[in-house]
Amino acid sequence: MYLPNPGPNGWFNPAAFSEPGQVLNADGEELTEYGDLSRRAGRGPATQSLDFSVFRNIRLNERLTLQFRAETFNITNTPAFFLPAASSAELTIGNSSFGKLTSSSATGRIIQFGLKLYF
Repeated sequence: MYLPNPGPNGWFNPAAFSEPGQVLNADGEELTEYGDLSRRAGRGPATQSLDFSVFRNIRLNERLTLQFRAETFNITNTPAFFLPAASSAELTIGNSSFGKLTSSSATGRIIQFGLKLYF
């Protein structure tokens, strides 16, 4: 079901899937057969995020302390790709984007600085 080297441009093997067949019931009406893949069998890639913080306390006098903070979220700027929603066209067999990861989180690297005064 998965490609040997999966990535955003090819996560699932499209050749591993086919359209379900049609059968006739007792009244002669066509019914769509169910496939043999279990429910929620597809798993997306794992998400990874590395956060980093540095704090420095600076004593100003007996009562006052100033804290400098530098914080970085998703320091490696790693994208997080998601599987398509069950109702999306990307899961339609025969679609050119079938098997591809087309959506991702938009949160990139965030760096923030701050000062905190303790009194």
